[in-house]
Amino acid sequence: MLPEQLTGFVLHRRSYRETSYLTDLFTLELGKVSAVARGVRGNKGDKKSLLQSFQPLLLSVSGKHELRNLHQLESAGSMLQLTGHQLFSAMYLNELLNRLLPKEVPHPELFISYQQSLQWLAAGGDIEPCLRQFELSLLDEMGYGCDLTQEYENGKTIEPNVDYCLVLESGIKRIDISAQGEQGLNPQGSNRFTGEALLQVSQHIWTPNSLQCAKRITRMALSPLLGRKPLKSRELFQQTWMAAKSANIGNAK
Repeated sequence: MLPEQLTGFVLHRRSYRETSYLTDLFTLELGKVSAVARGVRGNKGDKKSLLQSFQPLLLSVSGKHELRNLHQLESAGSMLQLTGHQLFSAMYLNELLNRLLPKEVPHPELFISYQQSLQWLAAGGDIEPCLRQFELSLLDEMGYGCDLTQEYENGKTIEPNVDYCLVLESGIKRIDISAQGEQGLNPQGSNRFTGEALLQVSQHIWTPNSLQCAKRITRMALSPLLGRKPLKSRELFQQTWMAAKSANIGNAK
């Protein structure tokens, strides 16, 4: 039986038939939900204005599991104001959730992490720690996280001054220096992490080294889940960054 009221956010919306929107929502109670908002396109009413990303919502849905109908829709707070790189970062979070979450599987802790991440970005907080923490939370919730404090083969505690690699779907493994050639590893390879950085990531202690370590780990873990289709938010971020860089170079001449 569906809850009478859901708390959530719009992840994505697109036109559906002549007068409606097909919306993907992330809710506290049901996880990801797809629902049709009927008769709102071209309408200047409150319902259309609320169907925006980063707007906290109270809503209700009914109908078949695969495609619900959206009924009640109310504001649950002020829309989070995001601009620039913070906006692109929040769009990235939405795209990850929309691409990876199964329908109607509750993830209450991930929902709280998502809310906190949006609030952090809206307040102008540092982007890198925010994204890395959310990616790690998402992987844990989906069952693809790994223990960064011990080796998966023998349970030995990670040592700060030892180098390790990530074995996907297994965990962290010590690099055998004598077998580096056989393992396809090189001293500067992307799948090579110091024990110190791994332990810092596990404790959310953010330094340049631990941020780089977390980024490489999450990219490796998320890549097979996302497949070959590129993330639109990442492409937009890169295009904007390149445009800004070109403008700065032009201004300097």
